[in-house]
Amino acid sequence: MREKKGTQHLWSRSLSVLVLFLAAATLPAIAQYSSGIEGTVTDQSGAVIPSAQVTVTNQDTQVKQTAISNAQGFVQVLHLAPGRYHATVVATGFTTWEQKDIDIEGTDVRSIYPKLLVGSTQATVEVTANSSSVETTSGTISRVLERQTVENAPLVGENLYASVATLAPGVTGLGGSFGGASGSGSQGTNSFNAEPGFQIIGAGQRQEANEYQVDGTSVNGNSRDGITNLTPEPDTVAQLKISTDVFSADKGRQSGALIEVFTRPGTNRFHGDLSEFYTGSALTARTEFQTKVPRYLRNDFGGSVGGPIFKNKTFFFGSLFWSKSSQGVTLTQPMETPEFVNYVETNYPNSLAAAFFKDAPAGGIPTSGFQTVSQIEQSLVSPYLPPNIPGDLVALGNVSINQSPVNNGFQGHIRLDHNFHDGNDKLFYSLFRNTTEGGVANPRPNLAYVSPNATWYHKVDYIHTFSARLLNEVSASYVRAVGDQPAAPNDLPNLPNAYPGGLGGGFSSWGPSGWVHNNWNWHDVLTYVQGSHNIRIGIDVDRQQDLDNFTAGLDRPTFYFTNIVDFAVDHPNYQSGPIVNVQAGGTAQSLYSRVLMLQTAPFLQDDWKASKKLTLNLGLRWDYFGHLGTVSYGKNPLALFTPGSGGTAEDQIANGSMLVRGSNGQVVDNAMWRFAPRFGFAYDVFGDGTTSVHGGWGLFNNKIGDLSYVDGIRTNPPQFADPSISIYNAGTTLANFSYGASTSGPTGFAPPPGISYEVDPHGGLVGTRIGVGGLQPNLVPPEVQDWSISIQRSIGSSVVIEADYFGTSSTHLYFQTDSNRYAGDLIQHDGSLSRLNSSFGAVVYGQSIGKANAEVGSLAISKRFSRGWSTHAIYNYGKALDYTSSNDNGVGGAENVIDVNNPRRNYGRADYDSRHRISIDAVWNIPGIGKGIEHLITGGWTLSPVIVLQSGQPFTVYTTAPYPSGDFNADGYNYDVPNAPAFGSTKSTSRSDFLKGVFATSDFPLPAMGTEGNLGRNTYNGPGLANTNLAAERLFRLPFLGDAGSFQVRGEILNLFNRVNLTNPVSDLSNGEFGKSTDQNLPRTIQVLGRIRF
Repeated sequence: MREKKGTQHLWSRSLSVLVLFLAAATLPAIAQYSSGIEGTVTDQSGAVIPSAQVTVTNQDTQVKQTAISNAQGFVQVLHLAPGRYHATVVATGFTTWEQKDIDIEGTDVRSIYPKLLVGSTQATVEVTANSSSVETTSGTISRVLERQTVENAPLVGENLYASVATLAPGVTGLGGSFGGASGSGSQGTNSFNAEPGFQIIGAGQRQEANEYQVDGTSVNGNSRDGITNLTPEPDTVAQLKISTDVFSADKGRQSGALIEVFTRPGTNRFHGDLSEFYTGSALTARTEFQTKVPRYLRNDFGGSVGGPIFKNKTFFFGSLFWSKSSQGVTLTQPMETPEFVNYVETNYPNSLAAAFFKDAPAGGIPTSGFQTVSQIEQSLVSPYLPPNIPGDLVALGNVSINQSPVNNGFQGHIRLDHNFHDGNDKLFYSLFRNTTEGGVANPRPNLAYVSPNATWYHKVDYIHTFSARLLNEVSASYVRAVGDQPAAPNDLPNLPNAYPGGLGGGFSSWGPSGWVHNNWNWHDVLTYVQGSHNIRIGIDVDRQQDLDNFTAGLDRPTFYFTNIVDFAVDHPNYQSGPIVNVQAGGTAQSLYSRVLMLQTAPFLQDDWKASKKLTLNLGLRWDYFGHLGTVSYGKNPLALFTPGSGGTAEDQIANGSMLVRGSNGQVVDNAMWRFAPRFGFAYDVFGDGTTSVHGGWGLFNNKIGDLSYVDGIRTNPPQFADPSISIYNAGTTLANFSYGASTSGPTGFAPPPGISYEVDPHGGLVGTRIGVGGLQPNLVPPEVQDWSISIQRSIGSSVVIEADYFGTSSTHLYFQTDSNRYAGDLIQHDGSLSRLNSSFGAVVYGQSIGKANAEVGSLAISKRFSRGWSTHAIYNYGKALDYTSSNDNGVGGAENVIDVNNPRRNYGRADYDSRHRISIDAVWNIPGIGKGIEHLITGGWTLSPVIVLQSGQPFTVYTTAPYPSGDFNADGYNYDVPNAPAFGSTKSTSRSDFLKGVFATSDFPLPAMGTEGNLGRNTYNGPGLANTNLAAERLFRLPFLGDAGSFQVRGEILNLFNRVNLTNPVSDLSNGEFGKSTDQNLPRTIQVLGRIRF
């Protein structure tokens, strides 16, 4: 749904939201001030000192907070923002104790160890802060990327998530968007998109279990799991924290990696920068599959500024960034040959194939991998008699197509911090605004389009201190994401979607269609300090809307063809759509849907300092995922397919029917309060912060994004219906298809001939099968048990070595597939598809029955930034197993279930499983040599490498060919596996093997017709990854711009050694490229950045 009110209206709306929040003054996101300092004040003998005054001062803002040690000498100073602090301890009869340069990370409680000497308070004992990060207060295992790393690490496309969010213990993954290949260079990765997702795998869990937070506010999208609506520009980021396990009830929304961004605040000094970033095809190597690099360029520019409004009290920080770019994309596809096109246009001039070839021609001419008509007819056997087309006519071949779609973006940000009542009360406000114009490449250039997207982010946070022991935090956020898929400029509004088997790309249009997501969140926490207990009682409330208008996309029918030969003569084997209005008759004219969701979670957390050495984190959370509601034409509840009675799953599907659930728009009442206890511990072995054993166990209830099930139910009867026609249905002939052109654009396609709008006893249409969706009543949210343990030891003042173990066990994962099928159907009915329930075609039924398990071990050594350098090295070893690796709402392949009646048949290595991973990153400020000209030349340089070595991820050999060429078990679902080959489930391979073809189709014996093959899921390993990125920066001081005045010139080389990191090979037996890798992750690319600081 396109927003048409204009920028002025949007900014007006933004201002209105801000005023509303400020007026409320009790307005989620408290993590910006959720750090702290704690310690036990003692004298030199170890005796505790009560009533000591501890003052903690932010060294950048001079904002102070104080606390008094209790009878056990224990003291906490809470609700600090990330930054560098100075602590002072004063007690009568003792000298003053001071510690400067205490680095506080986001959501981190740092221990100090004040030992006071007898004497006058006028005398001061100053100790040096230990810059090592040994965890002594929490069971969480995490890594914080310091400002030095954020500033200096080489970033793919200036995107933090894609570049460095995997550099943490227990985390694997390629970082790239949904784990896909990056194509030519980094130009497709940026910080402006509204719904990106990244392959960041925490403790062996699917990326959909991840949560993204910006200053404590969740910015996860509501329709798809594990994606983020906001990616802050690196210049706005102070710290990036990746937590593999979190055992705190007030932060436990999701079980996967918690990825937290903490934005830069203003300080007592004005500071800012102006920068420009450039890369392009001239700075990018070609991939293994390109003859030349497609032309592209990218130019990002902008700046930031921050400082005081009122010194020591009120501060601001703001930024504006733009991106003007085009992408360089190479598409390698099997496409039709000019000879075949000429033959069709000459001999079948009135066919829709001729119209498709004319109006949406291929973007290139095939040069290899040619297939004749006879070869195609033999490999993809049609249910129709073969047409009279010469068998030796070359019809298909592989083509590489270069395109340069536009990819522009904008991000604006403002942050305000106000401290009052002597720093005890705090008010925080943050705003982000993103827009993008993302071009979508297509092997048929006439079907390419540009998709605009936008994001608004508002957050207000207020902390009020009632007393030294009691305070309240209350906050609210609003995130709005808008996406639009317009019609392609050269769209084919009167032609349907068509997918010929074996032909790359197909002919497909979806627009004009669009969506709006609104996410409101309220977070309120009351903190009470009683002795050594820090008790927090609070609640999270999330209200979400998903507003979609997909009328054009859904009304345009889709036709499938066994092969390109059938396509040439207009012989489809399957039709889906157009959506019809059952009540009014004819094609539906408005499919606007409004999905409403409510989620809430009260929680109780007690961080108990049980002794000087032991801290226990005790939490309890009750997750309520409310109900799924929908409003369309008013408050009309949807009907969902619901299984009927029966002793087996097959009987229940056969007896199932459409059932309207709920009332007043409520559709699914999954109203179970899910109990989620958490336990964490941290043991400071020697009581001095040098050695720690910490870990915990927690039970998590994950959210399921609504796209998983809404896509399957939005066109359900009794209001709408999605007719499906299959040539394999008994009695179906070519005359039953409505394969033809529209008379009036996407909503003008005719329904199948003779369709009846009479509803049968099961809720289907009499005489016409329809595809429907269903959802398990009282859907159980995914339940995940996480456990971990870590041992850390500091060496000196800045080095830490650690060993970590992570385990997860997941049940009730979302699992859906077409359940209206059974093995042998097509054989029993002479090639006709009867199905279990003949009222329906595909029944995509969602259930919470999936399972997954993972174990990961990690060894790490790290040196925090000091004396001009830092480094982190991590080795992960692990294994992840599951039924499917997605909730089917963003990451593909979730519905590919081999045996619908035996989900465990799918249990195997997860799609993202990587057995080994090594990552090394560092920052080194080169000190320079000598004096004078020598120092001028050699000084001021900074080198920052990031090295990742990761073993290959698995893949499954399968076929999507229809019966009888494929569909081995003859159930009508074209996803089947062959028998295991003679070399079994493992094969030694090299990169050249993946290029030439690691397998041949003849390697895999076919099972007896009517049975599934015995080859398992994800049995083979793909190519591994070995990548080195390097940033080199030269700084020139500019004193006339102040103490911070400088000019930086920076070059980043991505894939320094230009290693060909291939993606997994094509593993579909019906594809002409079977066994070959046809793409790679980014080749060597140089990015150049210049920055002026003041």
